[in-house]
Amino acid sequence: MASRISMPGVYVQQRIPSLLFQVHGLYSTDNQDIFKDFGIEQLPADRRSCIGDDVTIMWNGPGMWLFESETLPAESTLLDLRKMFENADATVTDLSSARFIVRVIGSSARPFLKKGCPVDVDALSRNDVATSLMGHLGATIHCLEDEFDVYVLQSFWEDFWEWARRNAREFNVWS
Repeated sequence: MASRISMPGVYVQQRIPSLLFQVHGLYSTDNQDIFKDFGIEQLPADRRSCIGDDVTIMWNGPGMWLFESETLPAESTLLDLRKMFENADATVTDLSSARFIVRVIGSSARPFLKKGCPVDVDALSRNDVATSLMGHLGATIHCLEDEFDVYVLQSFWEDFWEWARRNAREFNVWS
């Protein structure tokens, strides 16, 4: 009997950034010099993201942007962003505890995501962002090349985790 190498085809791991904010009411035609302190020259195009110094900005709908960091302090950054927008028609909301985020990694990451997402996952390339469904839940999918971050509402984390666990079995999942 031939032995089977049991390498996982997909890893599904929870990820907890130091902050996740949504900026609402900011458009690509607005003054974008404000992000230069974060190493970002301009907002990304629709359905795209850009990565600066310690931050990632992701499109999340018309005039809506997710602002994420692994290292910046949440409270002072929130105050800084709100001060930046005090004269604009934009708001900043802390979503750090409102989203459940998982990173999907591995040779079968795309086939795994295709099991529950109607978006053409094969067409996603680095820095693409898709807002769609994952299973039956609303989700934002951020492509990081052959890795993906999936954002779902925190209140649905158990449903999402159960969906992920059931659908990853065929890929020899590790989580």
